[in-house]
Amino acid sequence: MIVSHEHRFIFIRTRKTAGTSLEIALSRLVGDDAVVTSLSPRDERIRRAHGGRPPQNHLLRAAPPDAEVVPPGPGPGIVFYNHMPARAVRALLGEKVWRTYFTFCFERNPWDKVVSLYYHRYRTPPRPGIDHFVRSGEARDAYNWPLYTLNDAVAVDMVGRYETLLADVKHVAAELGLPELTPLPEAKTQFRPFGADHRHVLDDPLRAVIAREYAREIQYHGYEW
Repeated sequence: MIVSHEHRFIFIRTRKTAGTSLEIALSRLVGDDAVVTSLSPRDERIRRAHGGRPPQNHLLRAAPPDAEVVPPGPGPGIVFYNHMPARAVRALLGEKVWRTYFTFCFERNPWDKVVSLYYHRYRTPPRPGIDHFVRSGEARDAYNWPLYTLNDAVAVDMVGRYETLLADVKHVAAELGLPELTPLPEAKTQFRPFGADHRHVLDDPLRAVIAREYAREIQYHGYEW
């Protein structure tokens, strides 16, 4: 998650949508006062190699007058964190910042997203069967709807699509007057086997389970199998 006061944007980082690559790219362009959340040690090395800013200002020092009190993030003293929901971000930054900054995130076909999560989480054999992964509820960890909605309504200015990632990233850059952000750094792209299309990996019963559990994302964005 990144907040740039210089460029007046808030990037909500969703799961399995090239969020790490986007955060690395955006972190190269922000100033000293930006909020930049932490990545995994491996991804921090990639960020460093691409000239991105390391984590900064993610420990809240002073809140604006209209900020609310929200629970701390996942670690001692951490307040801003990577998959932070819009509700918590708005509460910390205050209504004025949230309303006047450009807020955006990305989303992805839920069936494809679940397969991506499966291969990312279980990178090498032996893996549990994907049937168990889906039916156990673990596959729901890629459900992003609560991250960019408030009271079940989309709360950000733009939800880009993973399927049109480069075009949508260019739109963001143009909207904010930023330099070219593409090509994006490659992070977390090497775990999924070549050719592991969700239509080949998931059978009809699993397709139905995911359709039920990701119904809000599918309905709002019009995703199809």
